[in-house]
Amino acid sequence: MHTQSPPEVVLQLLAEPEGFAAVRQAVRAQLNDWGYPELADAATLCVTEMLANVHRHVDNPECELRLSTLTAGGVRVAVSDRSPELPVWYTEPDWDTESGRGIFLIASVADLWGVTPRQGRGGKRVWAEFTAVKS
Repeated sequence: MHTQSPPEVVLQLLAEPEGFAAVRQAVRAQLNDWGYPELADAATLCVTEMLANVHRHVDNPECELRLSTLTAGGVRVAVSDRSPELPVWYTEPDWDTESGRGIFLIASVADLWGVTPRQGRGGKRVWAEFTAVKS
């Protein structure tokens, strides 16, 4: 059980596929440091999908990754970009196409997810939360 929340981690980065492996490694290392290694697979999958969506759908690849812990036990990952366009969520994507499954995957893996417009700064923040199983 975590008694005090560690500080939020904020990374400024470019959503370029050649950097995704390093971001996954950083997320996994941070979750391990916080004592949540069991959440790393789901969190890194969602971060990768969020970054891939920025890469595919946003003109400017500059984005911000935020990692934080939840009071109830678990983590939140969030990627902010500069596009006001909200992601499209399909209840069942077309599995024969090459893209269009990212938000579906996030919704399937995360305990909770959403999109928050960034007031005054433009763009949006896509986030996902993962709750630790209490033993």
